[in-house]
Amino acid sequence: MAEREARKQSVGERAARLLAVPADGVAGVPRAELIGDNEIFLEHYRGILAYGKEEIHVDGGGWVLRILGRNLEIKAMRAGELRIFGVVTSLTLL
Repeated sequence: MAEREARKQSVGERAARLLAVPADGVAGVPRAELIGDNEIFLEHYRGILAYGKEEIHVDGGGWVLRILGRNLEIKAMRAGELRIFGVVTSLTLL
């Protein structure tokens, strides 16, 4: 837990914390949404670091999201938005 708290926070994250508003309401703050066990929707990510059928690493700025599963596929990628489908077995912030 201390590692996550020690990571460098963006201006948007600090503003959200100080104003007591949800971080996803502040423009530019990365957001990840797990829909069931077969879809992940990401906003404001910075890039894809690793991509395979069983593991995907996504750069979220101050963290990396490691997605583990089976038959993982990036189905939609637009500026700042990413949709991943497949059987999701694990999400880890690195």
